[in-house]
Amino acid sequence: MGKLSSQSSRTELFAFDEETTDVVLCVEDKKLHLSRGVLMQASPVFRKMLAPDGKEKQNEVTLPDKPHEEVVLFLRCVCPMEYVKLNEGIIDVVLPLAKEYQVNSLLQKCEDWLLTEIEFIVGKVAGHVKETQTMVEFFAKCLLYGTKNELESLYNRAFELLVPYNLIRYQNTKFYKLLPDKIKWQLLEARLVKIEKTQCIGDGSFPEENEYVSE
Repeated sequence: MGKLSSQSSRTELFAFDEETTDVVLCVEDKKLHLSRGVLMQASPVFRKMLAPDGKEKQNEVTLPDKPHEEVVLFLRCVCPMEYVKLNEGIIDVVLPLAKEYQVNSLLQKCEDWLLTEIEFIVGKVAGHVKETQTMVEFFAKCLLYGTKNELESLYNRAFELLVPYNLIRYQNTKFYKLLPDKIKWQLLEARLVKIEKTQCIGDGSFPEENEYVSE
């Protein structure tokens, strides 16, 4: 994967601004100056972290064990003064943070992008055509992301698209290995049911079930 994103037009990201910044996030000993209100509106986790709750407001919060570059990219996706055009590599980075900090707007944007990319791939839109193996691995990634981040539409679409493919195509991918056992069994069961109904072992597609009539 190349660079996570293009450079912002601003010379320094999240620099101190006397008029708009009132809280500091410390990441890898680097300070990011932000608006408390923006963070609290975007994330219930930040709201709980930054709300005074009868005590003196916290003006500086440390986020331990987080790579600075990834947090900056995540915050650029959250803050209204920044614009980040999503792509697969960026989603790989920001989706776990969006889930951790419960930023529903960003979770939805990531899901929408992945669902759109799936339809482009399935429709063989120019610039989105993938070899079969690469395509199946992308579906497995989407199934994992849908599972881990509770993205129901993404989960359902990826599950549906994986069922027709032979297990050997994706069982050794890191995405499949990270799936809960329950999901693996459901995927296998759905494929076996399809094979029984169509009397066909498909790899990529099954015949329409109504073409087969039980004896």
